[in-house]
Amino acid sequence: MVIPQSQSIASPGSAIEEDSPSDDARPDDRGGWTITVLCIGLAVVAACLIFPQADANRRLNYQLDALRLDLAQLQKQSAVNREFLGRIDVDAQLVERLAQRQMKMYPQGEAALNLSEMTSQDGGGANTLAAAAQRVSPFSILRVPPPPKPLAYQPLGGPLAAVCLAPRSELYLLGAGMFLVAVGLMLGGSKAAN
Repeated sequence: MVIPQSQSIASPGSAIEEDSPSDDARPDDRGGWTITVLCIGLAVVAACLIFPQADANRRLNYQLDALRLDLAQLQKQSAVNREFLGRIDVDAQLVERLAQRQMKMYPQGEAALNLSEMTSQDGGGANTLAAAAQRVSPFSILRVPPPPKPLAYQPLGGPLAAVCLAPRSELYLLGAGMFLVAVGLMLGGSKAAN
């Protein structure tokens, strides 16, 4: 019996060799490393993009809080100024005191109190004289205490945030993350090509 060349009788050992996949075609060889490297690279790139933006948002929020404090201060000062102007319309004695102060005219028998000379002579009583002068001054009712100073801005903490917020190290980290993404894609791409 003649057997054509296209048909060959397989020996029992050769069937096993044909059924076993080659080293390049094994599905579980590189799949774990491909996904792992790709995910690490994407996480590094995301950290390099998210941390600076989160810090910028946090800084803007800090500035917004400071502006709100300033606005509240200005609104209080505006309310006090309106009240003062309202009192000028009603209180004749206040108008007289303001006019005397502006024109530097004093009633007979009174004189201006020079605080700078008195404070240099009396070192301990400077604060009491200044406080007394403020009570006498018609403008003392216009003073509104300044708002409390906000705490200094603190950037995001942690070692990863410190690395991602420094421009030079962020650049290197971003490049390493992109390299890892490229390696992950290359590992996954070579398996698909076979």
